[in-house]
Amino acid sequence: MPWAAQESTLAEIGREYPGWRPWRSSAGRWWAVRLATRTPVNPPNAWARTVDGDDPEQLRAALAAQEEL
Repeated sequence: MPWAAQESTLAEIGREYPGWRPWRSSAGRWWAVRLATRTPVNPPNAWARTVDGDDPEQLRAALAAQEEL
C-alpha cells in the first residue's frame, strides 16, 4: 500500500475510533493505542491498552472488539 494511502487509512481509522491513536510499524503491522491514560477499575480480561493487526481490517476488528468491552 503506498504511503499516502496508508496515511489516509490511518486517519480514517482514527476518526472511526476517536479514543485510539493508530499507526503502522516499520515491520508493516497496524497498531493502535488507547488515548486514555488510566486503566479502568476491574477491566475485563480481554481489555487492552494496545491492539494490532496484519492489515487495516484486522486492526479495525480488534478495535471494534475493544469498544464492545
